[in-house]
Amino acid sequence: MHNLIIFGGTFDPPHNGHINTAINVQKHFNFDRFLFLPCKTPVLKNEATATPTQRIEMLNLALASVDKTLHFQIDLSEINRDTPSYMVDSLQHFRKQFGEKIVLTLLMGDDAFSQLPYWHAWTKLLTLANILVIKRAGFDDRVHSDLIKELLAKHETKDSTAICEQTYGAIYHFDAGSFDFSSTWVRKELGKNKDLSAYMPEPVMQYIKQNDLY
Repeated sequence: MHNLIIFGGTFDPPHNGHINTAINVQKHFNFDRFLFLPCKTPVLKNEATATPTQRIEMLNLALASVDKTLHFQIDLSEINRDTPSYMVDSLQHFRKQFGEKIVLTLLMGDDAFSQLPYWHAWTKLLTLANILVIKRAGFDDRVHSDLIKELLAKHETKDSTAICEQTYGAIYHFDAGSFDFSSTWVRKELGKNKDLSAYMPEPVMQYIKQNDLY
């Protein structure tokens, strides 16, 4: 394996924005492996509503019908860890598991990227991986903090191949399609008994109803 991309998140619940973003990224970049990394204990967010087991089951349902040639997999290393879900620990875990020569890339939205200075040991992230930043509808990147602007000045590249070939240290922005909704919004709408079939994979919707979630 030459390269892999990591898509971390709570996935509470997984929705079409998650899945379609992943599909569009993988169709464009064709990483050798695409890992969904559900976290056990969110550090900067409220505690998940669904249990880790329920979130994993929903993610499996959401990915069941996806083209197998996209090499999607679910990694449970954060779920199985007793400590908080710090991404720097996960990246160090993958470096140890796959070696120093593998190309590691971390996938995140513009909004999460803007919050990097609040992450644990955030300055170490680019010493372990690249960052592929997905444009989010309605997000104005002009509001980035000075710390993020300095990070971009040092690490941003316009060469899309760097994300697949450079071992670590590159930041690349990519438009994977505008999906202007979040898991937080989905949970609120589900709490109002709204029909979200346009936003959720059908098997996930059925699971939520059967388990009376949200």
